[in-house]
Amino acid sequence: MTPAVIGYMRFYDRDFDIIGKSKSEDTSCRTDSIPVHNLYSVSSFSKNFLSSVRSPAILAMLAALIVSGRVEMNCLAHNGKTGVRIIVCLLVLLVIVPVHGRAGAQQLSIREIRRIGPAYGGHGGMWADTDGDGLPDLYMTYNGSSGLVPDFYFHNNGNETFQDQTQVSGLDDTDGGSHGACWADLDNDGDYDLINATTYVVSSFSNTNDLFENLGNGQFVRIQGTPLDSRHEKTRAILAFDMDGDGDLDIFAVNGYRGSDSHENNEVYRNDGDFRFTQITSGALYGCPAGQGATDTDFDGDGDVDIIAANRTGKVNILKNDGHGNFTRVDPVSVGINHKAGDGITTADIDNDGDLDLLLVTAGSSELYRNNGGGHFSYLAHFNDKGYMGGFADLDNDGDLDLVFAGGSHVYLNNGHGGFYKGPAIPDANQSDPRSIAFADINNNGQEDFIRVSKGSENRIYAADNPSGNWLELDLISENGQIGAFGAKVYVYSIDQNGESDQLIGFREVNSNQGYLAENSPRLHFGLGTAGRVNVRVHFLSGTEVIRKQVEANYAYTIDGRNTQLIPGIMLLLSQN
Repeated sequence: MTPAVIGYMRFYDRDFDIIGKSKSEDTSCRTDSIPVHNLYSVSSFSKNFLSSVRSPAILAMLAALIVSGRVEMNCLAHNGKTGVRIIVCLLVLLVIVPVHGRAGAQQLSIREIRRIGPAYGGHGGMWADTDGDGLPDLYMTYNGSSGLVPDFYFHNNGNETFQDQTQVSGLDDTDGGSHGACWADLDNDGDYDLINATTYVVSSFSNTNDLFENLGNGQFVRIQGTPLDSRHEKTRAILAFDMDGDGDLDIFAVNGYRGSDSHENNEVYRNDGDFRFTQITSGALYGCPAGQGATDTDFDGDGDVDIIAANRTGKVNILKNDGHGNFTRVDPVSVGINHKAGDGITTADIDNDGDLDLLLVTAGSSELYRNNGGGHFSYLAHFNDKGYMGGFADLDNDGDLDLVFAGGSHVYLNNGHGGFYKGPAIPDANQSDPRSIAFADINNNGQEDFIRVSKGSENRIYAADNPSGNWLELDLISENGQIGAFGAKVYVYSIDQNGESDQLIGFREVNSNQGYLAENSPRLHFGLGTAGRVNVRVHFLSGTEVIRKQVEANYAYTIDGRNTQLIPGIMLLLSQN
């Protein structure tokens, strides 16, 4: 049996299942060994191992294994004496492990970049590169207490500054107030169009939801004469997703905010191409008691896009797609979910096992669930952070997703297994009535930034400075030219000694909305830890797969499903290690 070696400790991984494999070599000692003083930072595997051995039970188990010879300390204890072995092991576990646990929090820091938009009324934040310059631009929705309310479009200047181009871009959408919106390539022409969800009627301004076509240069024109013009609802979330697998993006709008206590039907529109839509007025998606936020996600991993929508006064809406756009409402209890989601639902792979875990939020009370496979969940943790949602991103680039709430005072760092501990503080975090959070690398430096939108105070953009690891960023284009390739899944793997895919470093799904009225940049960000090259597998919603091997870290690339080439994107700055 071949043992795996961690530091100067060798563990028989087949018999001790919290241990993974390390394939690096150090000829000064045993194969795969690493110096003890680097033990807590050399690899994502070391991090995963160390974060698992803090409990007394695990320490006792390791001591027993050392005594039995199942764990070797060959370079630390050449004489093989049991007492020396135990002492050294405990020193490593009790001294180095706490240092590791604090290292990410000490190194990573959160910096406020700027405050943006009016100081009252903010609800949603949506990122996308709307003019093809390689930088994510920002759309923000506003809803005040009364009167006419404009939304705002900010062009990214590339130097951590933004310019209000709402008027000159053609995106002036002044009305009675908006909640949701999303960028989406509705006509498959390679740029991001906009869907804006209008909530209230004021004076001569109606509350129909609006479509804006991107003309390709950051200029937009309102599309009129669609079925959306016939509905006058108090829309909250609005999503764009391919519900029937025909290669274009359909629309789902959540109408009302209470859910089970209200009587509004939702809006569902099938995309027939060229901005022509057919309204669907039956079925579970149309009639479910949804309110507030929603997300388009393949929660059960069966290859089609499902919908999970909030419900303030009843059970969370889990709408399972049969792959043809027919939805069935699933009882949450039947898949292991026993909590409500009154405001926001976020999905992400927090433990790098290739499926999507689940965060449910109701006005500052949040519940985290682990996906056990096939869309069946087990409860993990409760959080009390303020806000209507939480969002996931690898802020320290160590290869796992961290957690930030719309109104939280700290970042929660991931321990490598989907457990979270408090990391760096977020400056000036006391925002009034925080609503949403959305992530994007705003200056192309390989570090995730984020905006937090609040109804009662200024909205703030933050940077995550000094991440410790390498990174990779990917833009996707589907086989029919749709930028973003919504519904696609990307898997990034470490590489074994034969150049083949080894451990899953990260899994992402591209979607139009997360949590409560938030859209992360469709450019996917992966922290890679110490990996300098990785293998990438893209699974498009059509079933087509593209595999690229030996992809170099610290760059952005485009993977185009039309020619399956890996196209170098904007050459980004190397991360600082």
